[in-house]
Amino acid sequence: MPELTLSHLEQLSGSYGIPLLDTVMIAANCEGVRPADDYPRVRMQIRPLGSDEIWQIILPLDNEQSPFELVARQLLLSGTPVAELADSENDDVVLTYLRAGGTSVTLNTNSRSNCTGCLFCPNVIEDASDATLNEEDELAGVLEWLQADNGWQDLSHVQKITVCSGCFHNPEAAIAHMSALRRATGRFAFDGRLHLLSSVLRDYDDLKRLRAECGAMHLTITLECFERRSLLLKDSKASLTLERACQILDDCRELDILGDFTYVAGLDSYDCAIRGLSALAPRVSTFPRIQVYQAHNDYMRSARNPEAADLRYYLRLRNELESAFAPTGLTPRSWENYRPLWYSTFADRPVMGPRV
Repeated sequence: MPELTLSHLEQLSGSYGIPLLDTVMIAANCEGVRPADDYPRVRMQIRPLGSDEIWQIILPLDNEQSPFELVARQLLLSGTPVAELADSENDDVVLTYLRAGGTSVTLNTNSRSNCTGCLFCPNVIEDASDATLNEEDELAGVLEWLQADNGWQDLSHVQKITVCSGCFHNPEAAIAHMSALRRATGRFAFDGRLHLLSSVLRDYDDLKRLRAECGAMHLTITLECFERRSLLLKDSKASLTLERACQILDDCRELDILGDFTYVAGLDSYDCAIRGLSALAPRVSTFPRIQVYQAHNDYMRSARNPEAADLRYYLRLRNELESAFAPTGLTPRSWENYRPLWYSTFADRPVMGPRV
């Protein structure tokens, strides 16, 4: 693979029919940035070359060999400016944050920072200010603070509240937490959809109970990879097979639960990635969260599949995904994922909507 320069990325962009903006962002996610401050990871709001929009991206700041660097509030690629830095902050694990202009709320109310075991996960290097809150009154307290902090009269404008947690060790705990959250949100005029990221809900009866107790639901299965699962994932997650994930998504559709999955591009061989993602594509009801693998040290870099050391792996994968998801009519939304196979367009159409 030649040295990454803007000229080289322009050539790849033309060869694969992927916008240069997206190609640059994918490369930045893959390579990270040369160490720039005391943070291991940073959330950046940037204005990419050729764009008048602010996009949010999460990058590791630990790769001494990266062709990307931050200089004078510019992101440089081999010395050439590719984006303006509008804002940046430590990518820590906080109790709550907003997306989609405040219409989507993410909660880390089950102490996501305490979840460890998956080799590729950045949790172990992130600062944490989340907590374990299980009771309805505790959850209501967080929502009350959120409402006051943003100057909202209530939560009636919020469309989705997401619990992003890897720490529910059994379905009963997950359902109890989401049920308590639904009751708590009722105090603030929220009637939107609750969203859970988890791998513990696998049986039809548990999904049926989740739907009955929690109302409108969205389940994202934290699947992550197809190969080397026992090596890369903690045991409780590794036991989830592709076949079982397909059945869970089928059950979600029957129960009127939105269903999708998380997947980390770069851990599997290319052919395996395509087979697995193609099997899942017709079963999801919203576009999945497919993230570019980010390594934060040499040990984590060793987990990357050797094929994924080449940027073309990700560009080919993105083109295949456009074909696989074309029959579904589903498209990505920029604000849902800050480490995706970047999409200013998808299947030759512009991707519109909030970027943060």
